[in-house]
Amino acid sequence: MRVYRIFSLMCIFLVLFTLLLGKIFYYQVICGEKIAKQATTMRSKQITLKEYSRGDILDRNGLALTDNTVSSALYCLPYELARNYSAVHMTSPEQAFNYVANQLAKQINSIDVKELATNLHNATKKGTPLVRVATNLSDDDINKINSCNLEGAVIAPFINRYESNGFCSHIIGYLQGRDKSQGVAGIEKQYDDVLNSNLLSPKLISVNDARGKAIQGLMFKISSDYKPDKGLVVLTIDKRIQKVIEENMDKRVKKGAIVVMDIRSKEILGLASRPSFDPNDMSTAITSKKDSPFYNRALNSYYPGSLFKILVATAALEEGKVSLEDNFNCDGAYDFTESTSISCWKEEGHGTLNFLQAFAQSCNPTFIEVGLDLGRDKLKQYADKLHLTDENINGWLETNSQNSYVKINSGRAGIGNACLGQQGIMLTPVQLTNLIATIANDGKWGPPSITKYSVDQAGSKHITKTNTLEQVISIDTARKVQLLMEGVVTNGTGKSVSLPSIKIAGKTATSQTGNYQADHQEILNTWFGGYFPADNPKWALVVMVEEGTSGAVDAAPIFKAVTSGILDIFSIID
Repeated sequence: MRVYRIFSLMCIFLVLFTLLLGKIFYYQVICGEKIAKQATTMRSKQITLKEYSRGDILDRNGLALTDNTVSSALYCLPYELARNYSAVHMTSPEQAFNYVANQLAKQINSIDVKELATNLHNATKKGTPLVRVATNLSDDDINKINSCNLEGAVIAPFINRYESNGFCSHIIGYLQGRDKSQGVAGIEKQYDDVLNSNLLSPKLISVNDARGKAIQGLMFKISSDYKPDKGLVVLTIDKRIQKVIEENMDKRVKKGAIVVMDIRSKEILGLASRPSFDPNDMSTAITSKKDSPFYNRALNSYYPGSLFKILVATAALEEGKVSLEDNFNCDGAYDFTESTSISCWKEEGHGTLNFLQAFAQSCNPTFIEVGLDLGRDKLKQYADKLHLTDENINGWLETNSQNSYVKINSGRAGIGNACLGQQGIMLTPVQLTNLIATIANDGKWGPPSITKYSVDQAGSKHITKTNTLEQVISIDTARKVQLLMEGVVTNGTGKSVSLPSIKIAGKTATSQTGNYQADHQEILNTWFGGYFPADNPKWALVVMVEEGTSGAVDAAPIFKAVTSGILDIFSIID
């Protein structure tokens, strides 16, 4: 009997030991990693380092257009401050927060003592582990803060979403709201659901012991479960080209726009408008009453001036109404009646010249004569055929209510004005860039695009609709227009853009606005549009400068500078 009882007791102990061992195995091996993470979470304090928990916007080469500016920021740990300074100075947490706020305010003028003390106090109530106090600290600020030796105050990285110079702002757009940000304009708005799906972010972590005190050696580690390859948008923009554009505009353009397009793919490689704005300081931009910086001039319609002569020449050559060798006579004006005429920019006239020379010299009477021969209906037909007023940009639905149109007034004078890109013709810099790209690509048209693809939170790639090019004019006609545009640079009004290394094709333009300055001088918009290299077209480029003198004086030098900058990037031409 005694042996039986001992055996039974041993069996019971064996079962209990087995269950205990199994329990230990379950928690140590199977759930060990999970429990360790939970313990770390309970004893850690963390703060998001990114300004917004939002996905990235990248250029075509994977270079960041957002979240690429890192500065230094001051963070405070309210629990650490309360514990350290309440114990040392025998004060309440509120008094400790006031003390710390006063110390920091002596070092950084922008800190409001009362506001900071209140924020620290509220953080302890809400269980907020860290409070961001100041951002974009200078080296001097950092040295001053470090000299205070405040336990519970730490300098750490801060990732700004936007560059302070407004780089790419008219493409990227901006946000409203802090904790739950929402895209208001540009790509931020267009892809808000994709970008807002990436709510994880790099974090600053401090690990504490059981008493809640930070463990030395484990303080302020950077940890991240952020997935940078998800919840993002990749643009067709080339950041290097965009920088060339914006640097030149900052130097030379107060109001205007520049667009660069890949001739074969119709992808927009660079697009900028001036004036610009700083998405980090929206209050300043909003209060700007004159020349709103939010106005994207690359998408706004203007009288295109003589750039419209590209379409007139294309239609006339395609219809067989003119040849390059046909002669015309310019005596300084085209007379419709005894009382109605349109002058040439060259008051004394060009005399006798052929069509190739007339295009190179931008002779108004010649193009009025050619346009009248074509007629109003043919001009409108070719505007439709070349999709001239098409406002669609693949991957970007936002517009400025462009209202671009080709509405040629009836009557000979109405046609004459339209042939010079004035009354009845309103087009955007993007549309004119695409027209030039169509000519340079031997008459193949496709809608422009600005995004390549997006990646959702699940990691699925959504590719922007790929262009199927349409042959809208004959190759022969396109190549004749190419010769006309080359002549502008070699022997015409665009000589100033020529470069020794490559051939350039282009067209100058100066358009009237109908508006006048206080001294009664008419305000003019100036243009230069073209492509390069002329013998192997790769890039189409349009420069528009508001309130200028002429296309040759204002826009052409910028065209040349941007062209040189692009060629410096792509030093080897295929």
